Amino acid sequence: MERIIRYIGILGMVFLAYFSSKAQVVLSLEEVVEIARTENLSARKAYVTKKNAYWNWQIHQSNLKPQLRLDTQITDFTKGVTPVNQEDGSIAIKTINQNSSNANLSLLQPLPFIGAEIFMSSYLYRFDNFSSKTHSYSSQPLELGIHLPVFRFNQLKWDKRIEPVLYVESQKEYDRNLELSAYMAVDMFFQNLSDRHEWTMANANMEMNTELFRITEERFNLGQVSKDELLQVKLMLVNAKKSLKAAQVRMENSALRLLTHLSLGDVEGFQPQIPSVIPDVEIITEEAIKYALEYNPESIAFKRRLLEADQEVARVKGATGVNGSVFATIGYGSNFDELPQWDQDLNQHAAVQIGLAIPIIDWGRTYAARKQASMKKELEETSVLQEQIDFENEIVSLVNVVDMLKENIEVVEEAESIAQERYEIAYKRYMAGDLSVLELSMAQKEKDYASRDLLSAKGSFWVNYHRLRMITLYDFVNQEALVSQLETEI
Repeated sequence: MERIIRYIGILGMVFLAYFSSKAQVVLSLEEVVEIARTENLSARKAYVTKKNAYWNWQIHQSNLKPQLRLDTQITDFTKGVTPVNQEDGSIAIKTINQNSSNANLSLLQPLPFIGAEIFMSSYLYRFDNFSSKTHSYSSQPLELGIHLPVFRFNQLKWDKRIEPVLYVESQKEYDRNLELSAYMAVDMFFQNLSDRHEWTMANANMEMNTELFRITEERFNLGQVSKDELLQVKLMLVNAKKSLKAAQVRMENSALRLLTHLSLGDVEGFQPQIPSVIPDVEIITEEAIKYALEYNPESIAFKRRLLEADQEVARVKGATGVNGSVFATIGYGSNFDELPQWDQDLNQHAAVQIGLAIPIIDWGRTYAARKQASMKKELEETSVLQEQIDFENEIVSLVNVVDMLKENIEVVEEAESIAQERYEIAYKRYMAGDLSVLELSMAQKEKDYASRDLLSAKGSFWVNYHRLRMITLYDFVNQEALVSQLETEI
């Protein structure tokens, strides 16, 4: 319920941002993540991709079910003269004025396990001779048949094995794409925070150096400092002005990139909130790997790629060597002059066709093609195995990095506090004339570095944590899987 309320609040903020050209928006990291997962164009693209995979799955499902089809030729009218072969072999030029039409209703059912197709059909044909003002019919009220490939590649059989895996992969790909959007937003969020922090420091340094130059100039006029020291302070002021302008440009550009990613292009006065709390989350490496293997589409893709490698071997075997086909039909038909006579004098008919193609001399082409397919399969198996190892190693590395950064933040916070206090003391000493400008400049740089280092450590923690979330599709803070339900049962 709390999450629903939070979503409604975020959606309200987005609504106001779009419909107010002067919207002032303050966003926390959590809000940025939720917008990136639900409302921006990347999330919309992920949803459309997911729906496309769903309809592809529906097509596959329909291919396995009976198909009822009506094929008709409504009219085939001919009028004119044409050569007609006679019984004695001669050709006579005849004037014709005729029309024909037909309809065929067929029910087809594929049999994926053997690659065959069985069918049942009903056929009606009418011929009109307008010259003699006569017409006639022929029909096959019922015909049963089967078409069975022999030793050939069975596409439906492999589709039945691969398509369910591909569908599950595509659904998990949707969840991963949402987390990818969130991960990118987090990276942009902290980049903007970093640029904004640099601008804040540059602005503070600008004000400090302006005041410092004023005081130093007064001391120079009183003969208390040398011109060299005055010029040094003035150079610090000039550099501070340059740094402030560059920091402002970087801050505005990174804010624009983040807002564009969040589809909040009309927002002005954007203000990100620095996360004040680092969650005390414990991530167990084995559990992270388990979640990734269960939820991440890459783990499903490994299985799918191995199946496709086996499929390609079967395809090559079916295209080379001995292959054939069996086609058989049995049914009833008749000819009649009037349509009510369609069920009179029915005659049974049957047909069987068996074909076989046997290569006799192919100069080793069959053997080479099959060995090539086998080598490609082995190469794919090796690639998948290596990628699986890299996949798990990346998770181990990310868990270690997140744990290390979480522990280091406390140390960095202490260092930042010490550097800030040292700078304040140094500034007071300089104002009292008890410290040189070089020592003050050094204290300022150490203070800026410590402040920058703290924000960088927090940003690195959250960016790496969200990358781990993206790979495992698991929220370790709230202890919940970041996966959606399949739209249909497999």
